[in-house]
Amino acid sequence: MARRRFFVDQFHSQRAELTGEDAHHLTRVLRVERGQKFEVSDNRQVWLAEVTEAHKERVVFSLLEEVPLRPAVARLTLLVSVVKFDRMEWIFEKGTELGVERFIPVIADRTEHGLEKAINKRRDRWEKILMESSQQCRRDRLPQLGDWLPFSDAVKMDGQVRWLLDEDGGTPIAKAAPPMRLPTDQVLVLIGPEGGWTARERAAGWTRVTLGNQILRTETAAVAAAAIVDALWAT
Repeated sequence: MARRRFFVDQFHSQRAELTGEDAHHLTRVLRVERGQKFEVSDNRQVWLAEVTEAHKERVVFSLLEEVPLRPAVARLTLLVSVVKFDRMEWIFEKGTELGVERFIPVIADRTEHGLEKAINKRRDRWEKILMESSQQCRRDRLPQLGDWLPFSDAVKMDGQVRWLLDEDGGTPIAKAAPPMRLPTDQVLVLIGPEGGWTARERAAGWTRVTLGNQILRTETAAVAAAAIVDALWAT
């Protein structure tokens, strides 16, 4: 059975500390005891660690041995046109499971008016979802959550691959993939809003790609694209 994994702020002198809600979960829910072993990550390395102290809001670990990191498949950034926040949360959760390196909310021409005003208020919750999902699927590193961007700024980002998902035509995504695919490739995928892209946005210069003949909701398209990128770059 795989050991539970937790993220800590830092490693120091072969020790690590877990505080706050995660520590409370360990002590009050899991009833952790001294001597139990878990995996801990400081977002750079992962170690097998043994509990040496367990208090209500603080758990102390002794680092035992380093755990090998899983090799990256691709450096995927999902630039997601902002939709209703329950659906954004689903994108963050599932995208984290699929190895997305970075999420950037985007305000497109047809993004529902007013959503951008509430984004900053949701940031703490979104980062918590990224943390919990990363621990659940035992990621080595947390995904990044970038500040929201207007579409005009989002399309200025550079990468080896820059795809704009479009239900209104484009190259099938698998055929658009470069023949040589490396783990260091910066792959940027723009996911449109509910109303689709405007003509201005389609002309922004990114490669238009399609996931097939079906019309997908934003969150479905985001997760499908992440899964396809993972599969393409893994082969």
